[in-house]
Amino acid sequence: MTKNVADLYVFKVSILRNVEMTAPYFHDGSVDRLQDAVKIMAQLQMGKTLTDAQANDIVAFLKSLTGQIPEEALKVPILPSGE
Repeated sequence: MTKNVADLYVFKVSILRNVEMTAPYFHDGSVDRLQDAVKIMAQLQMGKTLTDAQANDIVAFLKSLTGQIPEEALKVPILPSGE
């Protein structure tokens, strides 16, 4: 937290690669569908209400960013014990 008022409600976001595979969306996991996340963000960030067709076009683009996930990234890390 920066304690700067301008940073209030600002969240660090992940890159968009493989975003279709990373549901649920948002910092709190409150949205399950990518199309819904796109529509919500359009409204919140730009004050625009997207049609289903517009949201579907954006989702199609986002799905084009999907690639192979490296095997190493799928492994659960071994963390040090808390003792």
